[in-house]
Amino acid sequence: QITNGTLDVKKMMKTWIVHKGFPLVTVVRKGKIISVQQEKFLYRVEPENWTSDASYLWHIPLTYITNRCNFTHCTNAYLLDQKSGM
Repeated sequence: QITNGTLDVKKMMKTWIVHKGFPLVTVVRKGKIISVQQEKFLYRVEPENWTSDASYLWHIPLTYITNRCNFTHCTNAYLLDQKSGM
């Protein structure tokens, strides 16, 4: 109800439940262009628990505010469900 059908919450949460570790999100700003990238972060890597990074993609909801904010609708949302995005 909260997402008005715009987000598959079950699909998003599955990526958080089945993957070991956590995503590390890197944000880079070049002028007016912002890019984000995710990769798997593990504090300790144990060989028996290691899996290829390619299989680890989380659905990460990101929110941000720009300088075009009019104080009534300041928050924008973006779903990072790929390795990188803009």
